[in-house]
Amino acid sequence: MDKKRVLICIDWYEPGFKAGGPIRSVANLVNALKEDYEFYILTSAYDLGESEPYSNVLTNEWFDQEGVFVKYLDRTILNPGTVRRNILEINPDMLYLNSLYSKNFTLIPLMTARRKGIPVVLAPRGMLGEASLQIKSKKKSVFILVSKLMGFYKKVIWHASSEIEAEDIRSKFSAKAKIRIAQNIPLGQKLKLDKILDKKKTGTVRFLFVSRIAPIKNLHLAILALKQVVTKQEVSFHIYGNIEDQEYFDSFKDEIRNYDNVSIEYKGLFSPADLTEVFSNADFLVLPTKHENYGHAIVEAWANACPVIISRNTPWKNLFVQNLGWDVDLKNFDNLVNAMQEAVDLDFTSYIAQCTASYNYFKDVISDEEVIKANRNLFLDEN
Repeated sequence: MDKKRVLICIDWYEPGFKAGGPIRSVANLVNALKEDYEFYILTSAYDLGESEPYSNVLTNEWFDQEGVFVKYLDRTILNPGTVRRNILEINPDMLYLNSLYSKNFTLIPLMTARRKGIPVVLAPRGMLGEASLQIKSKKKSVFILVSKLMGFYKKVIWHASSEIEAEDIRSKFSAKAKIRIAQNIPLGQKLKLDKILDKKKTGTVRFLFVSRIAPIKNLHLAILALKQVVTKQEVSFHIYGNIEDQEYFDSFKDEIRNYDNVSIEYKGLFSPADLTEVFSNADFLVLPTKHENYGHAIVEAWANACPVIISRNTPWKNLFVQNLGWDVDLKNFDNLVNAMQEAVDLDFTSYIAQCTASYNYFKDVISDEEVIKANRNLFLDEN
């Protein structure tokens, strides 16, 4: 029996990584389901913020990349007409879109699909969360209002990564919106637990931030909180991420320096190939984000036995009682300070118990076969 043909439209795709979670979400999905569906990926030939195309990919033609067909469009032909022609050429059974606002990779495909009667699954990727909508709020409010009046998203099937995101969709569009909930598929665990635990007793408490550097991620709060932690131990805080908002970064970059026994350092970007190394050599991930619909960095930390200190603005709740770290209410800044202080003060036996619980939570809960099944069901025909 022929596989269903699914065309994915997305602004950035591997080997790009600067756009963060959406790239990993789509890459993990197609790698997990490519035996079930015939995937085509239409994307740009550039990483986020880059003017030069990837040096190691073919451009402007379809090619088979480990069982998935990909076309990277360069800027000389990246326009609505090219996107339409590619959709008509592939003639997919279903379109999978990954943004609300992208002209070439959401709006044009959506209009084309409506004319041709192609079913559409749309993943808003956290763009309907309140914190996200507060950024350029007037522009987004007008866009959502106009799209509702025009019935632009009326017939789409929404992919929500959690019940929280499903509620965001219903509140902004319709209580009757067609929604399929499927948690994002994470990367697998590459290291055995004992190999990771061997790296833990270093004499330094190692905090880690991995995310886009933009106001929504609240990196400045993590730095301010760490400066208030009282300890005689050596403490390091390594910051990784694409500087998406230079003005925001400039507002606190002078705080990124050494303070007696505390070292704070911006490390730039790391290749996805180095992900396991970065997380397994950290003690705690810190991500006091204003909003996450999933949070790849959070689950990747757990995959590598790294407990987390996060805000309550994510789907991951009640972490302390599960021994997975801390989820804190940012309405009181002291909550973040206290969580980081508790992490620094944690005795080694209790810390190793957190590491073990984190690793097993990823293995037994996040990587559950039901997650794969729910993602597989995104592309089933409607009853």
